[in-house]
Amino acid sequence: MPSFSKILSEGDIKRQMAVNSDFVDHLPEHRGGETVNFPVVDVRSGTTWQFGYYVRRDGHPKPVFLGGWHDYRRHRGLKVGDKITFWADGGNYSVQAERKVSLMGREIWTSDF
Repeated sequence: MPSFSKILSEGDIKRQMAVNSDFVDHLPEHRGGETVNFPVVDVRSGTTWQFGYYVRRDGHPKPVFLGGWHDYRRHRGLKVGDKITFWADGGNYSVQAERKVSLMGREIWTSDF
Protein backbone atom coordinates (compact mmCIF):
# COMPACT_ATOMS: atom_id res chain seq x y z
CA MET A 1 0.00 0.00 0.00
CA PRO A 2 1.63 3.31 -1.05
CA SER A 3 2.34 5.73 1.78
CA PHE A 4 4.42 8.70 2.81
CA SER A 5 5.36 10.17 6.17
CA LYS A 6 6.69 13.56 7.09
CA ILE A 7 7.58 15.63 10.11
CA LEU A 8 5.40 18.74 10.06
CA SER A 9 7.09 22.07 9.40
CA GLU A 10 5.87 25.56 10.24
CA GLY A 11 4.60 25.94 6.65
CA ASP A 12 2.63 22.69 6.93
CA ILE A 13 0.94 24.04 10.06
CA LYS A 14 0.40 27.71 9.13
CA ARG A 15 -0.29 27.51 5.38
CA GLN A 16 -0.79 24.22 3.58
CA MET A 17 0.85 20.84 3.88
CA ALA A 18 3.39 20.03 1.17
CA VAL A 19 2.82 16.55 -0.27
CA ASN A 20 5.69 14.24 -1.21
CA SER A 21 5.86 14.43 -5.02
CA ASP A 22 6.43 10.65 -5.21
CA PHE A 23 2.97 10.17 -3.67
CA VAL A 24 1.12 12.32 -6.24
CA ASP A 25 0.47 9.38 -8.56
CA HIS A 26 -1.57 7.74 -5.79
CA LEU A 27 -3.87 10.74 -5.20
CA PRO A 28 -7.09 11.53 -7.08
CA GLU A 29 -6.67 12.57 -10.72
CA HIS A 30 -5.75 16.23 -11.00
CA ARG A 31 -5.38 18.61 -13.97
CA GLY A 32 -3.70 21.37 -11.99
CA GLY A 33 -4.85 24.85 -11.10
CA GLU A 34 -7.90 23.69 -9.13
CA THR A 35 -8.61 22.11 -5.75
CA VAL A 36 -9.84 18.52 -5.69
CA ASN A 37 -11.55 17.43 -2.46
CA PHE A 38 -11.39 13.79 -1.39
CA PRO A 39 -12.21 11.82 1.78
CA VAL A 40 -9.44 10.82 4.17
CA VAL A 41 -10.10 8.58 7.18
CA ASP A 42 -8.25 9.23 10.44
CA VAL A 43 -6.85 5.85 11.53
CA ARG A 44 -7.16 6.66 15.24
CA SER A 45 -10.78 7.86 15.35
CA GLY A 46 -12.32 6.50 12.15
CA THR A 47 -13.56 10.03 11.36
CA THR A 48 -13.66 11.01 7.69
CA TRP A 49 -12.23 14.40 6.71
CA GLN A 50 -12.50 16.15 3.34
CA PHE A 51 -8.96 17.17 2.37
CA GLY A 52 -8.35 19.62 -0.45
CA TYR A 53 -5.56 18.72 -2.87
CA TYR A 54 -4.04 21.40 -5.10
CA VAL A 55 -1.35 21.28 -7.79
CA ARG A 56 -0.09 24.31 -9.69
CA ARG A 57 -0.37 24.30 -13.49
CA ASP A 58 3.15 25.52 -14.21
CA GLY A 59 6.23 23.32 -14.56
CA HIS A 60 6.73 23.13 -10.78
CA PRO A 61 3.59 21.36 -9.54
CA LYS A 62 4.30 21.64 -5.76
CA PRO A 63 1.35 19.51 -4.58
CA VAL A 64 -0.27 20.55 -1.28
CA PHE A 65 -3.13 19.59 1.03
CA LEU A 66 -5.34 22.45 2.17
CA GLY A 67 -8.99 23.05 3.08
CA GLY A 68 -10.02 20.11 5.29
CA TRP A 69 -6.36 19.53 6.14
CA HIS A 70 -6.59 22.66 8.34
CA ASP A 71 -9.73 21.36 10.06
CA TYR A 72 -8.00 18.04 10.76
CA ARG A 73 -4.82 19.78 11.96
CA ARG A 74 -6.79 21.99 14.37
CA HIS A 75 -8.95 19.11 15.62
CA ARG A 76 -5.89 16.97 16.40
CA GLY A 77 -3.95 19.94 17.80
CA LEU A 78 -1.02 19.23 15.48
CA LYS A 79 2.14 21.28 15.84
CA VAL A 80 5.58 21.61 14.29
CA GLY A 81 7.54 18.39 14.84
CA ASP A 82 4.52 16.04 14.82
CA LYS A 83 4.54 13.25 12.24
CA ILE A 84 1.86 12.54 9.64
CA THR A 85 1.55 9.34 7.62
CA PHE A 86 -0.78 9.00 4.61
CA TRP A 87 -1.82 5.77 2.91
CA ALA A 88 -3.53 5.19 -0.42
CA ASP A 89 -5.37 1.94 -1.04
CA GLY A 90 -7.03 2.17 -4.43
CA GLY A 91 -9.47 5.07 -4.05
CA ASN A 92 -9.38 4.96 -0.24
CA TYR A 93 -7.13 7.26 1.77
CA SER A 94 -6.15 7.28 5.43
CA VAL A 95 -4.04 9.44 7.72
CA GLN A 96 -2.38 8.99 11.09
CA ALA A 97 -0.91 11.72 13.28
CA GLU A 98 1.81 10.95 15.81
CA ARG A 99 3.71 12.93 18.40
CA LYS A 100 7.09 12.14 19.91
CA VAL A 101 6.91 11.64 23.68
CA SER A 102 9.39 10.55 26.31
CA LEU A 103 8.55 7.27 28.03
CA MET A 104 10.88 5.80 30.64
CA GLY A 105 13.79 7.80 29.25
CA ARG A 106 13.15 6.81 25.62
CA GLU A 107 11.52 8.86 22.90
CA ILE A 108 8.70 7.09 21.06
CA TRP A 109 6.03 8.09 18.53
CA THR A 110 2.42 7.78 19.71
CA SER A 111 -0.95 8.55 18.18
CA ASP A 112 -2.52 8.85 21.66
CA PHE A 113 -2.50 12.59 22.23
